[in-house]
This record gives sequence, structure tokens and C-alpha cells, in this order.
Amino acid sequence: MRFSAMVAGAALLVAACGGSKTGGSADTNKPAASAPSAAPTGTGASHEVQMVQESATSFKFVPDNITIKAGDVIVFKGVSGTAHNVAFDKDSIPAGAAAVLDAQMKDGPQALSTAMIADGSSTTISFAGAPTGSYKIFCIPHLPMGMKMTVTVQ
Repeated sequence: MRFSAMVAGAALLVAACGGSKTGGSADTNKPAASAPSAAPTGTGASHEVQMVQESATSFKFVPDNITIKAGDVIVFKGVSGTAHNVAFDKDSIPAGAAAVLDAQMKDGPQALSTAMIADGSSTTISFAGAPTGSYKIFCIPHLPMGMKMTVTVQ
């Protein structure tokens, strides 16, 4: 949220400092198109978790157990197989975590989940402002094949 406010403030400042129209057919008085939102930023380290399909019945997060510090971010990267997503088990996350996480995941098929992530693509989830504790994560379409992991935030 703080990052979005900074981007909006910067855009307003740039618009206020705009120059004069010097020719051409471009209309400089049109409102700027909104830029795609950037990945959330944390205050700590960045960690990568790969989402892989090893066989027709073996899907996994690598690593499937990770410990991070409050403020770190995790980049979930689609590596192999069909598309995957990241979903948090709402009954297993610490109190107060749902609001922090769900604010970052707008396009998922359910609350506390991301949209599908294709091979070569990624999504970043920030644990800035998230409470310490254990977070159970799974891939919705591949949960029957055991695609789950645990993130411990210290």
C-alpha cells in the first residue's frame, strides 16, 4: 500500500511538472495510463521457490520448507509442468496474516491465492508486515498430488 502511494505521488509530481506542448499530434493533457503494479517490496532478503512437475503424478515446491525473516519476500517461479499457483491455508496462518497476504493477491480463484503462474513466469509475495509464525501453502490444482510447502516467518 505504501509503495502504491509513493508511485501515485510520483506520477502526480511528474504530471504537475509537465512541459508545454511543442507540436506534434500527441495530446499531453490526457491522463496517463496507470502503470502495472510492481511486485511488492519487502525490507529484507529475497528467496526463490521453484514450482516444478517431476512426473505425471509428482508436483512440488522446491524447497518445500523455508524459514525467512519478517520483511523478506518470496519469488514463486514456474519452472516446469502445467501452470501452478500459490494458495495459503487460511486455517493455518497466524492471526492478522490474512489481510497482509490477501491485499497482494487480487487475481486468484479464491481468497489468499494467486493467479496461475506459467513456466518462466513468477509472482512475488512480501512478508513485510506479516506476523511471525508458520504459513502452510499449496497449489490448488496440484494439491491432490501433494504440492504443498511451509514457510516459517521469524
